[in-house]
Amino acid sequence: MAVTIISDVVSSRNAPDRNALQREIESAALAVEKAHPRAAQPWWPTAGDEFQAVYDTIEDALVATLYLQLALPEGIACRFGIGVGDITPVESSLADAIQDGPGWWAAREAVQRAEERDRGRFPGGRSWLTVHETASAELRAQEGIVNAYLLLRDQVVADMNARARRAVFDSWLGLQQKEIAEKEGVTQAAVSQAINKPLVRALRLGAKDLGLPTG
Repeated sequence: MAVTIISDVVSSRNAPDRNALQREIESAALAVEKAHPRAAQPWWPTAGDEFQAVYDTIEDALVATLYLQLALPEGIACRFGIGVGDITPVESSLADAIQDGPGWWAAREAVQRAEERDRGRFPGGRSWLTVHETASAELRAQEGIVNAYLLLRDQVVADMNARARRAVFDSWLGLQQKEIAEKEGVTQAAVSQAINKPLVRALRLGAKDLGLPTG
């Protein structure tokens, strides 16, 4: 079984510079891969405004999507559809590698569900997990628990401003508060306040339980 991710960029058609938008997201994806190099297939861009990745475990996929949400620059957001299921190669004489299968079908369904929630009653709820029916009962049992976590996690991230997200991301990478303050042009006290709010500390504890090295 593979854990697949389809990510699409929120409101990409409204971007004043589509090329710059692409560069910013790819830079963030590279930062995530450097910080958490556990992808079976690291992030790669596909057609339009989509990116994809493959991980071996649900935990690693949750870590990666959280990191990417924190790493994205101000004004840029993505939705994430996480799928669990087998993936299979498809022969092609026109492309180097094509994949299909239940893992990707589940990820497509999940990103559509994430968009429905983001546009509906849960703005900022931008991640969803779908486990394909062919997966084991043990994996299927995790779906509801993980989605409950994602709804709360994404809301915490959505309520943070861009500077706070950057500060949290940098602190989880191991930067000291003084270094982050100099980087952001703020006081060390401001950084401490941003990264030590109760909900942010809860986010960190949850991430550590998933295996994220957060200092």
